Amino acid sequence: MSDIFSLGSMLGAVQGASTTIHRASAAVKRDAEVVAASSAADSASSANSSAPADSGSSVSSRDVVAALVDSRQQLLYTQAGAKMMRTADEMLGTLIDIRA
Repeated sequence: MSDIFSLGSMLGAVQGASTTIHRASAAVKRDAEVVAASSAADSASSANSSAPADSGSSVSSRDVVAALVDSRQQLLYTQAGAKMMRTADEMLGTLIDIRA
């Protein structure tokens, strides 16, 4: 019974790690869209320097900074998820070695 419980715990850890990595990837994509929108708005405003800037479609520098900070945080979440997977893999390998 203990082996089944251990295996279930490891599978849960792998699933949790996978979910963490997936969520972090989605958040990084959103952050990249904010940064890209800012870059596109900056390019458009420099090309049309004589035209007034459309403040409704531009991204504030505060939003860009927040997106960059969040993307760094998502990197840390991804690294933590990868470490969780690696640890679960090592534990599974140890259990297989013990049972063999």
